[in-house]
Amino acid sequence: MSTGVADEPPSETLRERKRRETRTAIEHAAISLVDELGYDNVTVSMISELAVVSQGTFFNYFPTKDAAIVGLGPVNLDPAAVHAAYDRLAPASPYHATLTLFLKVVRDLDWTSEIAAMRARLVAQTPALMKLFLDGTFGFVSDFRSILTAYLEQHPEIRTCADELTPAEEANLVVAEALEAAKFALARTTADPGAPLPEAAEVEAVVRRIVG
Repeated sequence: MSTGVADEPPSETLRERKRRETRTAIEHAAISLVDELGYDNVTVSMISELAVVSQGTFFNYFPTKDAAIVGLGPVNLDPAAVHAAYDRLAPASPYHATLTLFLKVVRDLDWTSEIAAMRARLVAQTPALMKLFLDGTFGFVSDFRSILTAYLEQHPEIRTCADELTPAEEANLVVAEALEAAKFALARTTADPGAPLPEAAEVEAVVRRIVG
């Protein structure tokens, strides 16, 4: 998954390509089986058999069948790239800039392939998978908090609560609020993949109307 603020991957080696292909095969098998048989009727054994891998190999890639269905990989953030992204979004507030970057994560997900459409339908129909999908998509936020803290320390002029909060406290609040807004946008897009993803300004306007 690309966020536009992550490390650029090096050229893919043969081993890396085989790992990617194996991971994709497991994801495809998991989603296809759940789509055909229903979530409760699918086991790791069945997924492994269809993907032509051992159960041991399955667990090398995914801890549970839910994770295979959701199919999200880790995002490795590059602090310098995140800081550069904030620089590009200046003079936006830290909240608006963070929400913009989080919505880019959603926008960069695969929404067009057949497997993505099947996944979106399954996630929308299964509350437990929806939670896993939302949490997995934004699994990088812990690192993001520390990166934003460092940026606020380096750029105190952009802070909005410098008199009341430390940089770390402000970063935690900014990320928490932007995260919930971005999860809302992701949940709506997952429920209706054909609907356009709202821009940060639209989501922010809704949030402002809610909080008053």
